[in-house]
Amino acid sequence: GNLVEVSRINALMLQAKARQPQVRANDKLNALITSSYKMDMIYNQIISMGVSFLDMIELAKERAVLKDKMADAAVELGEAAIKAENEVFNLQMEFAQQTIGKHIESPLDYAKTKVAKFPLAFDSLKFDVQFFRMEKNEDSNSAHASKISRHVGASFQFLGSGVSASTQNS
Repeated sequence: GNLVEVSRINALMLQAKARQPQVRANDKLNALITSSYKMDMIYNQIISMGVSFLDMIELAKERAVLKDKMADAAVELGEAAIKAENEVFNLQMEFAQQTIGKHIESPLDYAKTKVAKFPLAFDSLKFDVQFFRMEKNEDSNSAHASKISRHVGASFQFLGSGVSASTQNS
């Protein structure tokens, strides 16, 4: 095997750095979506307990503010994604491979080298888990399926509206 040039490693690090604003914007949007689900569940639970709408005006206002923040975060994510992709493309063009296999061979003897297994880093795993339960006979199967469909569609929102809509309609 050949040694990896330091310039190639630096190019990959620059690409990862260029994607960071997009990753942060995506995390922000996902956090707001999760908060929205939680707030919607609280709102629905309070309504099912018979609390009047007049007593919940402040909660309704906060839900509206949260929806506005979600819309702003989605725009930020779109802008960050476009900027990141342009930067990454430019970096890829700048550090494009020009020759193949013209470097010193690695001093490692791969026949005597053992592969060490390491566990996955906990901070690199992201889970999107939502529990759905239908308690009342008043809830129809279609309403329950609709809730799940909306959640799945929102979970795939980062892939674009076309993919999100198609998963939501599945």
